[in-house]
Amino acid sequence: MEIVAFDRPISAEQALAWGLVTEVVEDGQAVNRATVMVREIAKLPLSSFQASKKLLTDSLHTPFEHQLEKERELLAWCADHPNGQEGIKAFLEKRKPVYNRMQAQSCKGT
Repeated sequence: MEIVAFDRPISAEQALAWGLVTEVVEDGQAVNRATVMVREIAKLPLSSFQASKKLLTDSLHTPFEHQLEKERELLAWCADHPNGQEGIKAFLEKRKPVYNRMQAQSCKGT
């Protein structure tokens, strides 16, 4: 509330300490770091990322008990999705997963 009420400048270090950001980079390195992060995300299953994003945005206006039910449903959906099956199979075979980059279906409720 203090941030909204007083609109004081916040340094990068203070934003990091307060948990407003997850990382601080040197001047001029933000685009490079963002590019690295995007490449890391691109290696992950889009289905899980989609489900996590949906749960996070829905949590802002969903009652707690309903949110828990949505989490259960989407966890089951992710496990049943081809990317989820690949992740489980790769874990059991002790190898890196190779996720399908094409998203054949939307997560439930999107």
